[in-house]
Amino acid sequence: MSGEIKAKIGTKLSETEEKGLDAKKVGKLQAKHPKTDVEAQYTAIQVCPYCGCVGYGAESPTVYLYFTCHCCGRTFRA
Repeated sequence: MSGEIKAKIGTKLSETEEKGLDAKKVGKLQAKHPKTDVEAQYTAIQVCPYCGCVGYGAESPTVYLYFTCHCCGRTFRA
């Protein structure tokens, strides 16, 4: 184990993308790591591209491609 921590830096959305998002497909970053992972998902460290806040977000190939920052409230692509 290398002890290295990897974080994904999010991508800002255009105004058109933000308006057209399906709320069901937007996850919410959390300040603390959740105690358990959901099956077929894992928790990744995400960095908000708007404010630089770091949080934890569940990821899977089908949902939560977008996250809302728990600090500034902006939505970004993971």
